[in-house]
Amino acid sequence: MYSKEFIKETKTLFYTSFGKFMKKNRSRLGKKVKWMNYPTKVKDIYIRLYADNKSASVFIDLQHSDEGIRLLFYDQFLELKKVFEQYNNSEWQWCKETCNDIGLPCSRIITSIENVSIYDKSTWKKIFQFYEDKLLNFDEFWIEFNEVFKQLED
Repeated sequence: MYSKEFIKETKTLFYTSFGKFMKKNRSRLGKKVKWMNYPTKVKDIYIRLYADNKSASVFIDLQHSDEGIRLLFYDQFLELKKVFEQYNNSEWQWCKETCNDIGLPCSRIITSIENVSIYDKSTWKKIFQFYEDKLLNFDEFWIEFNEVFKQLED
């Protein structure tokens, strides 16, 4: 088991290193992007990166407190599922009802890779490349379809 201090230091170094790794990338629109906090500009739609000692994941969390609006966002993503997965060159898991890391209800779309670890620096490059691929592909999708979600927000 790892100490709290080691876990905190490792996570800080991991995400700082990933931020540096991604500096070379701009949005398809040519803008600088803080990839760790991808700006969807739609309230309660978040891109989350997660890594632990077994896997790394990218989540799209739909966290609107109004269940009806949250499910409307989810249903809209479902309508675009084929296109979304074409942009991302992969299948994602679709969870209509789940909870976020603080226990609040959310809907989640997720993709993961296994056999990597935030605590094993030799796997960081693989994780970074996975995140880069998923974030850049999401950016392509989002530029094309974000207006659909912005209209649902109102």
